[in-house]
Amino acid sequence: MVLLPAVIDAIADPNFPVVGAGGFCDGKTLAAAIAMGAAGVQMGTRLLATEESDFHPLWKEQVVKTGDRGTLVARGFVGPARWLKTPSSEKHLQNTLAMSPGVFTGIPDDMASVSPNLIQYERDAIQAVCEGNEQKAMMAGGECAQRVNDMPKVKDIVDKTIKEATDIIKNINKTIK
Repeated sequence: MVLLPAVIDAIADPNFPVVGAGGFCDGKTLAAAIAMGAAGVQMGTRLLATEESDFHPLWKEQVVKTGDRGTLVARGFVGPARWLKTPSSEKHLQNTLAMSPGVFTGIPDDMASVSPNLIQYERDAIQAVCEGNEQKAMMAGGECAQRVNDMPKVKDIVDKTIKEATDIIKNINKTIK
């Protein structure tokens, strides 16, 4: 929502579609993106928690369980990453502060500057998801996870999202006075 208008303005080409990503999860957010000039949206976290998703059930269930302020930012393999809040990701945040504080100050890590223990912790936590180990698991997810409370079929999400966005756009003049 913050970067999308800047990207649309920077592209300034109606023949070059811009798709929003990050925080989009329903018809309201799709309608907002379209109002800003986007051609559509990508819904990563929302579509992760679906019946058809091949993500591990533990990961999908964690998205659905995530509540308000249920994510945090800590080190990821390619820079800062947003993680669903779990005991393991909270520990990873503390490890990041101690061993890789550049994540929060814009100083990138490289394999020579980051502790091998931190990298191993990330690997082990992600492997724990695949093993179904809820105590050690660490799962990435966007802030919109707090708005995901079910695990429907993809078709149902798409249909509901399009209907909601269409209704909002058709009726926008009623909200503007």
